Amino acid sequence: MNKDHTASSSSLILSVVAGIICGVFFHYLLYRLSLPAEPFIYAWF
Repeated sequence: MNKDHTASSSSLILSVVAGIICGVFFHYLLYRLSLPAEPFIYAWF
C-alpha cells in the first residue's frame, strides 16, 4: 500500500513538473514569436 502511494505521488509530481515546463516553454515561444528578432537579440547580449 505504501509503495503504491509513493508511486502515485511521484507520478503526480512528475506530471505537475512536466506541465509547468510545457507551460513555460509555450509561454516563452509565444513571447519570442511576438517580438521582432533584433531587439530580442539585443536583450540577450
